[in-house]
Amino acid sequence: MKILRTQTLRGPNYWSIRRDKLIVMRLDLEDLAEKPSNEIPGFYEGLIDVIPSLVEHYCSPGYRGGFFERVRTGTYMGHIIEHIALELQELAGTPVGFGRTRGTSTPGVYNVVFEYVEEQAGRYAGRAAVRLCQSIVDTGTYPKEELAQDLADLRDLCNNAALGPSTETIVKEAQARNIPWLLLSARAMVQLGYGVHQKRIQATLSSFSGILAVELACDKEGTKTI
Repeated sequence: MKILRTQTLRGPNYWSIRRDKLIVMRLDLEDLAEKPSNEIPGFYEGLIDVIPSLVEHYCSPGYRGGFFERVRTGTYMGHIIEHIALELQELAGTPVGFGRTRGTSTPGVYNVVFEYVEEQAGRYAGRAAVRLCQSIVDTGTYPKEELAQDLADLRDLCNNAALGPSTETIVKEAQARNIPWLLLSARAMVQLGYGVHQKRIQATLSSFSGILAVELACDKEGTKTI
């Protein structure tokens, strides 16, 4: 399997009208394109052993254990990776639940779409899910110590991106008022709203004063990033 492209969505999008934080991973299944999970020796048993908590995924059957039932009776690897990417984030302490996997016009290439809370953690979860599945296909298992390291890395990414208490309070109030927000990639700034309505904050400082613009202009790398 090969990841062709990973895209981060941060607003209204094609895949969902309610979830605006999604990862879209373009995945080439290569030699697994025509091989469902029930035709891969030991895959079902290996997946249960490595991530037993996937039993809580209802999937299309609509009941506990439904996802494992799909794996046992046969489903394709893109769908499995979608569920694993979600579960890795859950195990790391970030609640997510939305996912979709759809084929493209290229045979064997799929768009694997899943929700994230923290962007870098979501992208990491996608890569880790592919690595985990490939390992089970090749060896029948995934080392426990590698899974533990994946979860530790995910927690570190989430903790590093955590909002401060002042920013978090403002963001929660914005959410309560249905104001969209996103974390900008420089100087720990947060953007509230889109387009002409957007405002930026940094802790309790806002773009109603000139200080954010002055500080950003004094930071060449931050300015280029923005």
